[in-house]
Amino acid sequence: ADAIPHSGKYDGVLGVLGAIEALRAIRDSGLRLKRPVEALMFTSEEPTRFGLSCIGSRAMCGRLDAGYLNSLRDANGTGFLEACRGGGYCKDGATTAEVLEASYVPKGGVHAFVELHIEQGPMLEDEGLDIGVVTAIAAPASVTFDFVGNV
Repeated sequence: ADAIPHSGKYDGVLGVLGAIEALRAIRDSGLRLKRPVEALMFTSEEPTRFGLSCIGSRAMCGRLDAGYLNSLRDANGTGFLEACRGGGYCKDGATTAEVLEASYVPKGGVHAFVELHIEQGPMLEDEGLDIGVVTAIAAPASVTFDFVGNV
């Protein structure tokens, strides 16, 4: 699970561990569900070392190009596929296209998503509330500026 720098020690981790615990509780309760339930961790959702956000969810939706991903390098010159292999996200010898194909879920393949997330501001604390329900979020974005001229 990725996290924004200085976002708190539970950012990223809480959602993953919370999902695993929810699955355990459902299993232990014996509850029979109408639909399958899975824990899912998207990698690289926040602005990443490759300058591209939402890599995991874009891959799942089929919104990434293998050639473009192959062109990405981090500050150390490490390529995207090399980083995937180093993190255990794909087998040695797998191509970027194969990684993307394995990540893809066709439209309609998921009924709903639920995410447990830490509060990244003081609103709940200020209101004396333990929990809140988010109904909308701001989409992540990053911008690069090049300034040309004389100072």
